[in-house]
Amino acid sequence: MIEAIRRFPARPLTPKEKAVVAEWLAAAGDIALAYVSGRQDDDPLLRNRIVVLTEADGPPAHLIHAPLGRNIWMVFSRGGGKATRIRRYRNLRGALNAIRPVLVETRATDLPDAARQV
Repeated sequence: MIEAIRRFPARPLTPKEKAVVAEWLAAAGDIALAYVSGRQDDDPLLRNRIVVLTEADGPPAHLIHAPLGRNIWMVFSRGGGKATRIRRYRNLRGALNAIRPVLVETRATDLPDAARQV
């Protein structure tokens, strides 16, 4: 997973995107922990990414981010072995719902231009 992550640097999340992550985590009851890594002391490989742990003491099961300069969301998932699965999504809700489908999808045509990125 580390090599794949290094190829796609992440941009910081907006406050609206962080609110979507909080909404998702509140609804996804079986997720042990999810957070947006952004502190200076955080691992540079995780910075500006959404880190999802499905087991309280386990390693990250999923990393989600929007790569710098791209209009997509990427989900890196740790497989049963060493393989990493990489999937792309048009919006953050779709990326989060790929892990646990608990958020209602909104149609981009129903939103003002500024909200279409979330």
